[in-house]
Amino acid sequence: MTNSKNSGMLGRRQFGKLVGLTAAAGAAGAFAGAGTAHAADDWKGWVQSYHKQPIKMAVSCAGTTNPYFAPTKAGAEDAAAQLGIDMLWTGVPDGNTVNQIAQFQQLANTGYSVIVVISFEPDAWVAPIKKAMQQGVLVLTANNDAPSSSRELYFGQDLVGAAVVQGQLLAKLAGGKGKVAMTNCAPGSLGLDQRIQGARQGVKQGGLDDVGVYNTNPADMASELGTMQDILRAHPDLAAVMPLCGPDTAAAGLVRKNQGHKLPIVGTDLLYQTLELIRDGHIDATVGQQPYLQGYLPIMYGYQRTVLGAPKLTLPGGNYYVANEIVTKDNVAAYLEREARFRG
Repeated sequence: MTNSKNSGMLGRRQFGKLVGLTAAAGAAGAFAGAGTAHAADDWKGWVQSYHKQPIKMAVSCAGTTNPYFAPTKAGAEDAAAQLGIDMLWTGVPDGNTVNQIAQFQQLANTGYSVIVVISFEPDAWVAPIKKAMQQGVLVLTANNDAPSSSRELYFGQDLVGAAVVQGQLLAKLAGGKGKVAMTNCAPGSLGLDQRIQGARQGVKQGGLDDVGVYNTNPADMASELGTMQDILRAHPDLAAVMPLCGPDTAAAGLVRKNQGHKLPIVGTDLLYQTLELIRDGHIDATVGQQPYLQGYLPIMYGYQRTVLGAPKLTLPGGNYYVANEIVTKDNVAAYLEREARFRG
């Protein structure tokens, strides 16, 4: 609830209402017949006429070839289509921060009013984001935050809290005792550091002993499988496996399937292969982080701010956390249907 002191701020509930209204208006043009599509074109033309230029927004992603981001890309594109604006999905395929920042700076200098950054090395983004914001560009972050920067808002999962839940669930499946091994597909990433922090807290609370975090290569499934097999050989007395990345989760499930072991596995993310392995009984559960909304919501918010002149959304720490999605064999059918669009 706002008062005279913070009337320039927008509450989360108010933002939700604005997103719903804007999406409903835009969806009529994006998904209806020729008449309403023509109306949507008129709306886009009016917006461009009013602002004297096209409304351009962009998402800069540090891993454009990572299958995890397919729903994020679709979410951003869907939002842009509903709103009738120009949206560019761009970035780098390999986490090269220097190249990504150079591209980001070019976007900031060429008329993009909103840029959503999905970064790998958040500290490197402090100066570039500050400069872009000073130029009048609204910078948001998604999936992996740059909390020390002047970005206006972060859209993503509470990674520490989600990993705590993940660890507690795994410990329960393991009977509250024994050893657990974890994985990390992006050493040095703030997001993975946060997951490890939460995971260790969760398994400790559940009574498990952490035997270490093993780095993996998510770009090479053969390497992933080899790492999982090495973990099992190194720790024949393991009670559970806790993958902290989407590809790691799928690899752990494939090794369990191929070797026939029954070690509990609770992983992360909603890769379609992971969902299939849950359905078939080779992974016990996964904790999703709604990657579609991590693309959809920032574009909607950016539109409210830069086109409609809505006030800034005020949230603790500037974090717009999406809800966790815990998927097990009991509810996986619905997720298989929903995520089929991103099967690849």
